[in-house]
Order: sequence, then structure tokens, then C-alpha cells
Amino acid sequence: MMLAVFYLTYSLVLFSVISILYTFMLWGKRYSVKFSMKRIWKLGIEEMNRLINGDSIDRMHFAIVVGLLLSIAFALLGPVLPYIWPLLYLMLALSVPVIFGLLPALAWRLQLLRKSEGLNRKLGGSDKMIASSKKLQVVLIVVISFTIAQLVVEWFSGFDWLANILDATKNMFIAIYYAKPSINLIKNFDRPVSKVKAPFELKKIQSGEVDASQVKMGVDKVNEFGGEVLASCDSCVEIGACEAACPATATGRILSPRVLVRKVSVLKEESQDTNPFSVISDDEVWSCTTCGACVYSCPVGVDHLGVIYSLRRTMVEKNRLDQKKSSLLMNLMQSGNSMGMSNYGRNSWIKEEFGISEAREGRPFEYLLWVGCMASFDDRSRESVRSLLKILKSAGMIDRFAFLGEEETCCGDPARRLGEEGTFQNYALTNIEIFKKYNVKKLVVLCAHGYNSFSNDYPAIDPYAGEIKVYHESQLIEELLNRGKIKLKKTDEDVVVHDPCYLARYNGVVEPQRMVISSIANLKEPKLHGERTFCCGAGGANYWYDVPEEKRISHERLDQLSATGAKVTVTLCPFCNAMLNDASNVKTNGSMKVIDISQLVEEHLEGS
Repeated sequence: MMLAVFYLTYSLVLFSVISILYTFMLWGKRYSVKFSMKRIWKLGIEEMNRLINGDSIDRMHFAIVVGLLLSIAFALLGPVLPYIWPLLYLMLALSVPVIFGLLPALAWRLQLLRKSEGLNRKLGGSDKMIASSKKLQVVLIVVISFTIAQLVVEWFSGFDWLANILDATKNMFIAIYYAKPSINLIKNFDRPVSKVKAPFELKKIQSGEVDASQVKMGVDKVNEFGGEVLASCDSCVEIGACEAACPATATGRILSPRVLVRKVSVLKEESQDTNPFSVISDDEVWSCTTCGACVYSCPVGVDHLGVIYSLRRTMVEKNRLDQKKSSLLMNLMQSGNSMGMSNYGRNSWIKEEFGISEAREGRPFEYLLWVGCMASFDDRSRESVRSLLKILKSAGMIDRFAFLGEEETCCGDPARRLGEEGTFQNYALTNIEIFKKYNVKKLVVLCAHGYNSFSNDYPAIDPYAGEIKVYHESQLIEELLNRGKIKLKKTDEDVVVHDPCYLARYNGVVEPQRMVISSIANLKEPKLHGERTFCCGAGGANYWYDVPEEKRISHERLDQLSATGAKVTVTLCPFCNAMLNDASNVKTNGSMKVIDISQLVEEHLEGS
């Protein structure tokens, strides 16, 4: 009798596993995903990296994945496991740490379920969206609970039938709810955070290849987000990693990346012709700093930023902008920079103080120094440039540099992040032509936003830009240090580094600054650092406007940096420097010293 019950329940397990494979194949075909062992292997490596280098949420996610695979293996191998003792004991031993990894995951899910309804209502979620949100969270709680129960039951003989029922039930939930998110992950796990899908190519419009009247900037209907973005939104299963990583959510802004994409998904189910702004407020869209923490942390590859950019383009197109945002765009269009200053005599002091020629003078050069808007017009940021030039002079490299002077304009990043794609692409095309005119091969920047634009955005517009070697100041200083061009004095001072989102998370530049700072002082790390850094609050053009918030993002970040005990914060971007300096002046009366990495290096040059 018990044998018959076992094989009956075992047949349910086989059916449930076949259901998983079928739904995976179905969604894979719909999303045009080609399965290959190489891609699955790369995904496995990525998951291992998340386990090793990730946070507690990544470890919980890893425990869930391993727990699911282990539970399915137990069920499928049920008829033969009693005869393969070494494998049985190995799997039982492995189940112990997995169970202890699943328990905190279950506790976290229960806590999120308790909190999420209030946040959903605060952000204007409809009753249908809130019910859908609750259902997905309950499903995940059931899946985790059943996995834990099955792994515990496997330790007791005679209950194979119960383990099979638990496994078959759990597998059906996976087939119904998690095939689509898994396929989305397989397709997009290696999509760069920096990737921005442009709604048009300005170059083709200018050449007449594309009729400008046919270009659609933003979205008036849900279906205008496009299949890729909508599929991404549909893949959200309320894990909440994006929400936990979001600086806007953490500081009480009117935004949760989880709620945002779920609103779009639920709205699409109701009617694809509905205007997304019927459920999404302007403040939600403007609260985003485009730091990319949501996209980076999402275990199933949801592209929250794709939604944000589409909505911002709509708001710009319809002129739904306050005075500060309008002033930024006016500055970019009229002044050639984001600060609204005259470009006359721009950075002429560089030639006067250091003898560096402008590129237009025709003197041969190896590196072009891109000063950037902030460092060109803000006195505090200008000191960073001055320090970098002193370092180059000490290294005997000053004569290998040139700068653009009045020909330098904005890189265009603030326009793209605000949603004015045309202005961004116009800047990019203009700057690329300047680079071609002077045959630029190496570009040195101090701004993380400029670094990202030149490294990622520009090559997508013109392949020529991809041939230019872009150096962030920290990378150049590291190179000079490694080559023995400069020598630094070591101190016992404790220094904490703040990683800019657009340098660390968008581009993976995390080691040069640590090597340089460690050569000078005792490096202290905040809890959120490297690619998991916490935004300063300036990104996404937030530097130029305000949104309602309970606490400034820059103040929250300063608190995190101060918690290390260090009295000096090193920045790697003029905007981070300005945000954190202002926060320090307000919160600590300036007792937390905030300086650029070039300033730290210049202070500790041997012989200075």
C-alpha cells in the first residue's frame, strides 16, 4: 500500500518537473532566449559571485535557489537514493546549511509582507495591485516553507510520499509563477546597468533617414513602453531586493522601484491603452537618482530604469517640468554647460598656471583633459583639477596634455538622465566630432558621469568613441604610482572612500582608488561600498532640483561614511564632493573633511 502511495506521489513529482521544463521552454521561445550550457554556466558563475561578494539578500536568494534544486533532486532520485548511500548522506549533509539559509529568507519575506501593503498604499497602488502584490509574496513564502519542510522530511524514513507531495506542489508554483522571471534572468543577467535604450537616433533624423514626426519620445499608453520593458516588469515577483537597495526608498522619497514596476505590470493586464500616469505620480519619477542599485540588485533581471527613462521623456516632451528642471535644460541649450555660465575664457587658468596648451593651438598631445562643467565653474571643484595637474607636473607628464578651453561643453549626461534625449545626443555628436578633429585617443576625466558617458553612451552613438581610451583620474593616478612616476608619503590617518554610482556600479571601477588611498592612509570601508555603493543623491540630474523626502540622501550617505570612524572622506566625482561637503557642513559643521582623490594624493606627494 505504501509503495503504491509512493509511486503515485512520485508520478506527481515527474509531472510537476515536466511542467517546469515545459513552461521554461514556452517562455524561452516567447522571449527568444536560446538555451546553451555556456550561458547557463555564466549565470552560475554570476550567482556564485553574488554569494561571495553580495549582501544578506543575495545570500538568501542563493539559499532559495539551491534549496529548490536540492529538493527537486531529492524527489527525482527518490527511488534510487536508498541504494546510493554516499550520495544520500552527501545530500542530507548539504540540506542542513540550506535549511539554515532558508529560515532567515522566510523571516525576511514575512517581514516584507507585513510592511509592503502600507508602502503600496502610500505610493498610490490600486486595490488590484495591492492584492496582486500580496498574492506573489504569499506564493514565495509558501514555496520557501514547502522547501524547508521537504528538506526536513527527507531526514525521516517512511515519509517519502509526504516529501513528494510537498515537492510536487512547490514545483507547480514554480512552473506557474517563476518560469517567466527565470527566463528574463537568463536573458538579461549580463545586461550592463549602464545600458540605455534610446528612442531614436538623432544622426538618422538629421540625415533625413528618419522622419522626425514619426519619432515617439515617451509613453502615453502602457504598451508604448515596448515589449522588452513590459516583459521585464512582468518578471517582478516581489522579491524586494530593489526596494532594499534604493536610496530614494531608504530616505522616505515617494518611490519604490518594486511598486513602480508592479504598477506598470498590473496596469498592462487591465488595459494596454491606459496612460501609466494614471497610477504613477510625477514625484515618483523624479525621486529616482538613476543610481542603478535596483537593477544591479534584482535577482531576476528587472530593468526598473527602462521605466524611469520612458516616463521622464514623456514629462519633458509635455513640458511637465518645474522651474529648476526647466532652467537646467535652458542652461544646456543656451550656455553649453549645465551651470548656466558663459563659456568665454573657459578654463583659461589652466594654461596660465600650468602652461598646458589648448587643443586648437595644434601642439601635439597624448591625453585630452576633459575638465567637466562642475570643475570648470565651481571654485571648490576647481581645486580637484588643480591638484591633478600638480600630480601630472610632479610625474613629468604635464606637456603630454591638452584641454579644449571654450570648445569644451557639457558631456550631455544631465540631459539624458532628465529625459531630454535629443539634447544629449546633440552634445554627444558635437563632442565626438571634436574628438575626431583633434584625433583624440586618450581622454582623462574627473567626473564619474562624464566617464560613464564617454565609456558607454558615446560608443553606442558613434563607434569612433569606442576607440578612445577613457581614464578616470583614479585610474591615471594608479598607473603613475605603479610606474614609479610619483611617490607618496604614508600616514596613520583613517580615510573612507565614497564610490560614485556611475563609476563603481555602472563601470566596475573600484580597485584603482583603493590601491591609491591604501598607499597613503588606512582605508576604511562603509557597509555599502564598491559596486554596492550608496548614492550621494546627485545622480539622475537630482543635483539641480528637489523632491519631497524625509531625509536627504546625501545626509544618509554621510552617516554611513561617518560610522566607519574616519574623519576624511575621499570622493571621485565633483558632484559627490559637492553633495557630501554640503552634508558635512550641515551635519558635522565640517568636521568630516571631504576631498577629491587628487587632493589627497597631492597633499601626500613626496617632495611637496
